[in-house]
Amino acid sequence: MLQRARDRTHEIIADSRFRNLASARAKLRWSLSIVTLIMFFGFIALISTAKKALGAAVAGSSIPLGLLLAISMIVMVVILTGFYVYRSNSRFDELSRLLNREFGQ
Repeated sequence: MLQRARDRTHEIIADSRFRNLASARAKLRWSLSIVTLIMFFGFIALISTAKKALGAAVAGSSIPLGLLLAISMIVMVVILTGFYVYRSNSRFDELSRLLNREFGQ
């Protein structure tokens, strides 16, 4: 029984559609993760180098520039998450269902 499960696993892993699905998911995940990390570490670097500029009020209001940038980053992370969910639902889920039907899972 264990050997049969191993053979089945190797069969699934050898399937080019499965490899394409896994590769596409990984590329998207890593790309979005890198963008998020660059944003956050860039913001931290900006805080350490331009404290006065971030503390300055945005023209015509009392909101500091740093707060506006922090809120913008949060909004951007929500947008990136939404993009991942959209992409997953529109492309990856269909490929997963197809593979599940074919391999009987």
